Amino acid sequence: MEVVEVVEVVAEEDRGQEADEVQAEEPEENPEQQGQEEPVRGPTTARPPLEALEALQLELSSVSARARRAYSRLKRKISQRRKPHLDRRGAIIRSIPGFWAKVILNHPHVSVLIREQDEDMLSYMLDLEVEEASSPEYRCKLMFFFRSNPYFWNKVIVKEYQLSVAGYRASRSTAVQWFWDYERGAPSRRQDTTSLTFFNWLSDHKYPGSDRIAEIIIEDLWPNPLQYYPREAGSQRRN
Repeated sequence: MEVVEVVEVVAEEDRGQEADEVQAEEPEENPEQQGQEEPVRGPTTARPPLEALEALQLELSSVSARARRAYSRLKRKISQRRKPHLDRRGAIIRSIPGFWAKVILNHPHVSVLIREQDEDMLSYMLDLEVEEASSPEYRCKLMFFFRSNPYFWNKVIVKEYQLSVAGYRASRSTAVQWFWDYERGAPSRRQDTTSLTFFNWLSDHKYPGSDRIAEIIIEDLWPNPLQYYPREAGSQRRN
């Protein structure tokens, strides 16, 4: 089931539940009041404007809190419904060598950040997982899995992000244990840290514009990676 379909189903269920609750709570309308229009509410004059504003702000805060709780419930329902499909998808992807590396290299906005060294490092990438949590605030964890390689010790590199009105903001990043920090490796193996590249983003989040990469992976690449997987010409003709 597509995410949009899940959202529509859950939203429809919530609307039905809310309708039942409203119907149970609303008192029957007095026949004498039928046909009468509800008077338009204007600013109250019973209290000073600032006091009225404070009271209204308290009401608005209560409504916002209920909306956040409803959104969290919706996110949990969506996550529960998607998990079996994502688990099966992950098992299939792990049987395709280099799947995620090819997807990343083929994405039009991420590929521009790939240097020759990045491409070689990506050849050791085994898997990618994205975990979302909506309580107490929306957080997203990106986990990159690697096999043994000549660049770093890490088997897993994790980047965590929080989402606010300003967009995605990095909150934590795994410290990459580069081999050349412990050994006297050849200078040619050292990473160029002067500009934003894929692995500079993966190992740090200090570069301007790097949060945009997380947004692309979370909202575009992860939901449907197959759209960026390069296909053979013959395979495309058969499909």
